[in-house]
Amino acid sequence: MGHADGSVQALYAHITAGMAQRLVDGLTEVWRAALDERRRLSPGSPVGVLDRLLWAEG
Repeated sequence: MGHADGSVQALYAHITAGMAQRLVDGLTEVWRAALDERRRLSPGSPVGVLDRLLWAEG
């Protein structure tokens, strides 16, 4: 991380459970917004897994 003494690595070499949860929550929000936008364009898809997701969330 650019520090010769290792102090920064000792502080930031891991993530906390709270940090991981915030990441999951943020990515879930982005995913749901993307599905909503895709559904707005067209409610179905010839791709089976996407079609099921579009209908499940709607």
